[in-house]
Amino acid sequence: MEGLNESTPLGERLIQLAEGAGISDFYITPWEPIAYRRNGDLVFDEFIYQPEQELKIVSGCADYAMVVGEYRFRVNRMVSRGRYRWVLRLLPTEIPNCDEISVPPAAVKAFLQAKNGLFLICGATGSGKTTTIASLNLHRAKRRREHFITFEDPIEYIYPTNDIPSLISQREIGEDDDDFAEALRGSLRQAPDVIMVGEIRDSETAEIALQAAETGHVVVATLHTSSAAQTVQRFLKLIPAERVESAQSTLADILRMILCQRLLFDEQRGKRFATHEMLLQYDSVSNLIRRGEFKKLDQELETGTKRGMCSFDSSMSNRISEGWEPVNRKDTGFTFNEVEEFLQLEEEIGIEITR
Repeated sequence: MEGLNESTPLGERLIQLAEGAGISDFYITPWEPIAYRRNGDLVFDEFIYQPEQELKIVSGCADYAMVVGEYRFRVNRMVSRGRYRWVLRLLPTEIPNCDEISVPPAAVKAFLQAKNGLFLICGATGSGKTTTIASLNLHRAKRRREHFITFEDPIEYIYPTNDIPSLISQREIGEDDDDFAEALRGSLRQAPDVIMVGEIRDSETAEIALQAAETGHVVVATLHTSSAAQTVQRFLKLIPAERVESAQSTLADILRMILCQRLLFDEQRGKRFATHEMLLQYDSVSNLIRRGEFKKLDQELETGTKRGMCSFDSSMSNRISEGWEPVNRKDTGFTFNEVEEFLQLEEEIGIEITR
C-alpha cells in the first residue's frame, strides 16, 4: 500500500468507512473485497483493492503507523499464501478523558498521586489497554510538570504538545529505538518522571522496568493477561529462574496497581463499554505477592471494595446498574462464557490471537 493517501481509490474508501460509527479494524488483501469490523462484527465491503503496481513480497510481519487524510491507523502487514494482507486498526484522533472511557476513579487517583512504582494495564488484544494508558498519562500530564517518555510499537496516540505543563517524548520502536529493553535502559539517563512501555515482552524489559520503578520513576506498561493473579505470575515467569526470588520481593514492594479490562458490546446503545478488575497496593497485597500466594489475590479483590479495588463481577454489576446491557451471544454462536474460556486459553499457551 505504498503511496496510499486520501486521493487514491483505496484511501477514499477507507475514509468513507472510517467516518461510520463503531468502525475499528480493516482487513485488506490485493484483488479481494476489503473487510472491516463494525462494533466487533466482521463485514465484507463491495470495494476490491486493486494495486496500481506489482508488489514485491518480503516474508515476515511488519508493524507501523500510517495517516490517511485526517485518520491514523496502526498497521500490521503479513504474508498469506504468497500475498500481502494488511490489518489496519483505526485510531481515535483525540485521547479521551478518563471519565469518557470509565477508568475507575481509584485508578486515576492512584496514578496521579504516585511518586514511583509499577502500574500494569492488562487485557486481551483489542481490550483498550493503549487507550486507557494514554488517558491516564494525559490526565497526569495536564496536572503535573513532569517529563514523560513513551516507548511504543508503533506510536498510536499523538499527545498534545501545547497547553500542558509537562514534556512528553514519544519514541517508536523500530524507528527511534531498536527494541524495548535497550530503549528503556537508556531512558534512565534521560531524567524521566513517568515511563510508558508499550508491552513487556521479555525478561530484560521486565527487569529494567522493575529497576526503573524501584529507583524513583513511575512506570506504566501492558501485559496480555486477564486477571490480577495471572498478571503477577506472568510477569514473574519472564524473569530468569535464578533471579525470580529477588524480583518477587521487589515486585511486592513497588507494584502500585494492576488494572485488567474487558470490552463488551451493548446492542441497544450500539457501543462498547469496559469492565475492570483492579488490584491496588496495600500491605496485605504486598505480603501475598512476597509469599507467592497468588491465588489469594482474588480474595483481596472481593474484600477490598471499600479501598477502591474491584472484581470483574462487581464492575459488571455497576455497569448494569448504569444501564449497560452486554450481548451474551453473537452471530458466531459463542456465548460470553465460551469467549472467556477462549481468552483464558490464549493466556495459558502464551499467544496473541487477532480478533
